[in-house]
Amino acid sequence: MKKANPKPLTPKLRAELKALADMPDSEIDTTEMPPITDYRLAVRGAEARPRRNCPDSSTPKETAKPQLR
Repeated sequence: MKKANPKPLTPKLRAELKALADMPDSEIDTTEMPPITDYRLAVRGAEARPRRNCPDSSTPKETAKPQLR
């Protein structure tokens, strides 16, 4: 399935997703999920990077380079 053109959800699947979204976290059974024990490939902050040229980001905006004469 391509992200740009996903298949439409069937009414049955839509109802199942709504039921899961409405379910509180305490009722979700996670006992079959194995615990993560290998953190060798983990990278801190790999997914949380500020966007460039964003007024809320802590990185400075790119400035125009001075032109040489």
